[in-house]
Amino acid sequence: MKILHTSDWHLGQSFKGRSREEEHKSFLSWLLKKIEEQNIDVLIVAGDIFDTSNPPNYALKMYHNFLAKIIKTNCKDIVFVAGNHDGVSTLEVSKNLLKSLNIHVVASGEDGDELLVKIEKDEQLQAIVCAVPYLRDRVLRNANESKTSREVESELKEEVKNYYKRTYDRAKELSSSVPIIATGHFTTSGATISEDSERKIGTLENIDSKILSSFDYVAMGHIHRPQRIAKTETMRYSGSPLPLSFSETGNKKSVVIVAFEEGEPSVSTLEIPLFKELYRLKGSFEEIKEKIDKISNQLNPPFVEVVIKDNDVLNYDINEFIVQSSQKGADILIFKRDYEIEERVLDMNNEKITLQELKPEDVFAKRLQSEVKLELDEAMKQNVSSLYAQVLEECKNENN
Repeated sequence: MKILHTSDWHLGQSFKGRSREEEHKSFLSWLLKKIEEQNIDVLIVAGDIFDTSNPPNYALKMYHNFLAKIIKTNCKDIVFVAGNHDGVSTLEVSKNLLKSLNIHVVASGEDGDELLVKIEKDEQLQAIVCAVPYLRDRVLRNANESKTSREVESELKEEVKNYYKRTYDRAKELSSSVPIIATGHFTTSGATISEDSERKIGTLENIDSKILSSFDYVAMGHIHRPQRIAKTETMRYSGSPLPLSFSETGNKKSVVIVAFEEGEPSVSTLEIPLFKELYRLKGSFEEIKEKIDKISNQLNPPFVEVVIKDNDVLNYDINEFIVQSSQKGADILIFKRDYEIEERVLDMNNEKITLQELKPEDVFAKRLQSEVKLELDEAMKQNVSSLYAQVLEECKNENN
């Protein structure tokens, strides 16, 4: 029996205003091909199928088109569990229909019977999947009780532990001779997260991974970086198939394949191709221009984050540069300045002047006098001062 474990598809994601539809289509096509090539028997998707609880229509269509294709492959059991991004009602709409096709969707975890998915072949039990979704508070505790936040956190972590123990014990009652596989969607202790990527999920953070140690394999979701849990081969985050923030630039993406031979698991990974390049560029304005020329691709423009070190570049020049980069084949989504903070003291001739006594015109004049980088001559300083006076007068008029 061979299992493919993936998670965190985030179908329908808008990345800084850009759609990921084509990337997701490419990933799902690649996944279907690998399922056939690798003779996968079971597909497990460990949460965050969609990016929002109310995904756009094209994302729902993509999801159902994928299901229509996968049932024609050799993969006969498909298990989806909800993540913290998924809407329970969205997933439950079609779950009864999908169950008739051996597509098991577990959205809330409130029904203990639906958690235990029997994997059978030729009417012989091969494995049991404890399909545990992202566990919301209402599933774990009585929200009506008045408790401190620390008490709530402690109670929830204890209830997560008990929930998995009960589920494991029930699976063992069904069979003690086949592999028992668990899913989950939370942050375990020691997990490596990506900056600005995963959404924090309240008290389901830093859950002790020991609560999962009884299972033969644990297929986790929520963390976007592929990794082992507690250095254990059979406890894994598969990671997201696409980089979901610029902090994931350069991270390799993969799916996990688990092969069971006579009950013993063998774990390997398959690297996912990068369907669109992401770049973080940092340097002077001229250096950035050279780098953009090298990475431009008109057929598949990369997403780019730019940080320039030049503080004196005009906004007009930046806007022109972004437009020109787009024409060349580089989609700049973020443009930031790396401001150097300098210690500057306005020389007030050692006079003891309070903040209330300072006038805006005096502060601006002193600041202009201390400016050396822009190399302004007297005529330019007078022009800038005149413009500042106009702006200041407009502000006063608005306030009045």
